[in-house]
Amino acid sequence: MRKYIRITILFIIAAQMAFAQEARKERADKNYGKFAYIKASELYERLVEKGYESQDLFARLADACYFNARYSEALLRYEKMLSYDTKVRPVYYYRYAQCLKAEGEYEKAEQALTEFYTLIGQPGRPEVSLTGQLADIEHFSGRYAIADAGINTEYADFGSAYRGKDKLIFASARDTGIFVQRTHVWNKQPFLKLYEADINEDGKLENPVKLKGEVNRKFHQSTPIVTHDGKTMYFTRNNFLRGKYGKSENGTNHLKIYKATNNEGKWEDIEELPINDDEFSTAHPALDPDEKMLYFVSDRNGTRGKSDLFAAEIRPDGSFGPVLNLGDKINTRGRETFPFVSDSGILYFASDGHPGLGGLDVFAVHKDAFGNDRVINLGKPVNSPADDFGYVIDEAGKKGFFSSNRGEKTAFDNIYAFTENRPVSLVAELCGHVRDSITKEPLAGTQLTLYDENKKELKNFRTDASGNFCTEVVPYENYVLRSEKEEYQVHEEFVARLDHKEKRELLIELNREDIKVTTGDDLTTKLGLKPIYFDFDKHSIREISKIELGKVIEVMQQYPGIAIDVRSHTDSRGSDQYNMQLSENRARATMDYIINVGGIAPGRISGKGYGESQLVNDCSDGVKCSEEAHQLNRRSEFIILKM
Repeated sequence: MRKYIRITILFIIAAQMAFAQEARKERADKNYGKFAYIKASELYERLVEKGYESQDLFARLADACYFNARYSEALLRYEKMLSYDTKVRPVYYYRYAQCLKAEGEYEKAEQALTEFYTLIGQPGRPEVSLTGQLADIEHFSGRYAIADAGINTEYADFGSAYRGKDKLIFASARDTGIFVQRTHVWNKQPFLKLYEADINEDGKLENPVKLKGEVNRKFHQSTPIVTHDGKTMYFTRNNFLRGKYGKSENGTNHLKIYKATNNEGKWEDIEELPINDDEFSTAHPALDPDEKMLYFVSDRNGTRGKSDLFAAEIRPDGSFGPVLNLGDKINTRGRETFPFVSDSGILYFASDGHPGLGGLDVFAVHKDAFGNDRVINLGKPVNSPADDFGYVIDEAGKKGFFSSNRGEKTAFDNIYAFTENRPVSLVAELCGHVRDSITKEPLAGTQLTLYDENKKELKNFRTDASGNFCTEVVPYENYVLRSEKEEYQVHEEFVARLDHKEKRELLIELNREDIKVTTGDDLTTKLGLKPIYFDFDKHSIREISKIELGKVIEVMQQYPGIAIDVRSHTDSRGSDQYNMQLSENRARATMDYIINVGGIAPGRISGKGYGESQLVNDCSDGVKCSEEAHQLNRRSEFIILKM
C-alpha cells in the first residue's frame, strides 16, 4: 500500500460558497511555508479501524506490509482485497503468492501463481508447459545450415574431434560389420575404431583413414580429443590395456579414458588415466582452451542421473586433481554426455534431461547479462526428435560437426557438417525513467534492484542525474524491478518477458513516504485517492464515494487547523443555469456529509459550484462524447485554504 497519498477526490458535486480570489491568495501567501505531513498507511489503517472497507484500501495496506517484508500481515490484507468480485491487476496475485510461500502455504501459492501467469498471457508457468518449452527452443532455432559431412557409411560414424584446423578424428564401425544398437553410455556397439579425415574448403570431410599405432585395439575406441600441438590424444576405450580385459565385481566391462602420444604419425604409449575405475564408466573426454582441465562423462557414485558431466584439473606435472561434478545447473536426472569446450570457453554437451525436441539434444552453457551460467538448447536444425550429440565447432570459421541418428532406419549415427550463421544471443535492454508522481521531477540516484520471477536478486544499479536508467537483461525471462529512494515509498514493477534485442521502456512514478501539504494545495493531487463521480443529474453521495470522503474527513480530523474549499463541477449536458444549480447542490451535499458524518465544524469547509464552466476535456455543448468522457467532468476538487 502506498504511504504517499495524492487526493483525487474528484466528486462531481457542485456547490461551493463564494469566496474572494484575492483573499484566498492573501491567506495562501501568509501561510506559505507552513506544512503538514500525512502518513498514508496510518491514514488507511485508521479508516479500516473505523469500519471503512474497500478493495483499494486493502490493496494499499497490503502493499505497505509487503514492501516492508511483513508478509503475514500483507497476506491477510491481500486475502481481503481478493475477496471482492472486482478484478484486480495481475501483479497482486504474484505478491499474494509470495506471501503464501513465506507462510509455507505452497499449494495455495501455486494456485495464485497459476492465476497470475494466466492473466499475463503465460499459462503453464512457473512449471513451463511443453508448449512453452518448445517456444523457448524456437527462439534459438534457425541459426545453422547443415549438410551430410561426406564420409558417412551404412555403419555408425560419430564422435568427432579436431586435429589442427584441417583434420577431424572420428569413431566408426565401418570395417567390422558387427553392430549392436547404441545405449546411453555408448558401450554396446563393438569394434569401433578411430579414423582421421581431411576437412576440405567447403567444410566437409574426405579421405578417411584409420589411425595408426596402438590406439585401435579389438574392442571399442571412440570420442577423442587432441591437444593444440597435436602430440597428445585422450580417447575412450573399453576397459582393455596391454591384453588385459578388465571387469567390475559384477562382471561388467566399463569404459575408461586413455592417453596416447603421437610418435611420427603413430599413436602409441597408451596410458590409463587415474580418474578411471573398474566399477564405473568414465568416457568422452574434452579439454578447456588452456588444456588445464579435463571434462568427461561418468556414472560413478554421486551421479545425479544416468550419466553426469565431471571435470578434473590437469596439473603441471601431469597428475590429476579431484574429480568434480559440474552440478545441478548442468546435470539432470537424465543423461548428460559428449562434452566439448570451444576456444572461447563455451561448454557444449548433449542431454535428454533438459527440455528438448526428443532423444539427446545439444546444449551450450552461456554467460548471461548477470554473469550466470545458462543452459541453452541450440534449436533446430542441429537438434531434432532423434539423438543429436558430439558437437564441435571452429569458432573462427563458424564451422563444425555434430553426430545424429536422424532419418536412419538402422538407428546408427552419421556425422553432419554445419555453418553457424548467427551466434546465440542473450541480450535485451530494460530502460526507463523514474520521477516524482506529483511534481514529475526526475529522481536521480534511485536505487533499482532487479529480481527474477522467484525473487532471486540479479542486479543492482541507480538512475542517472536525469532519473534515467538502462540495463542489459536476458530475453524470454520475467523480472521484478524494485525502486527505492529515501523519503519515497518502495515501488515494484513486474516486467514480462522481453524479446531478443528488445528495448523495453518503463515510466516509474514514486510516491512520497510522507505527503507534504500546505495552503493552496489541491488534495485531489496530493493524496492519490481514487476519483469519485456523481451519477448523471444526481447530487446524492454514492455508497463507494463515502469511503473516499472518509479519507478527507480523517485528514481534517487529524489536522484541526486545515480548512478546505470544495469546488464542484458538472458535464455539459443540460442548460448552463441548470448545471450551475446542480453543481451547487453537489457541493452542498459534499459539505453536509463531511460536517454531519465527520463531525467537522462548518467554519472549516466552504464550497462553490462551477457548473460546466471548467470542463477537463472537449465535451462541450454539441460535442458527441462517451459516458466515460462526460463523467470526467462530473467531479469535485478540495483546495486547502489554511493550515
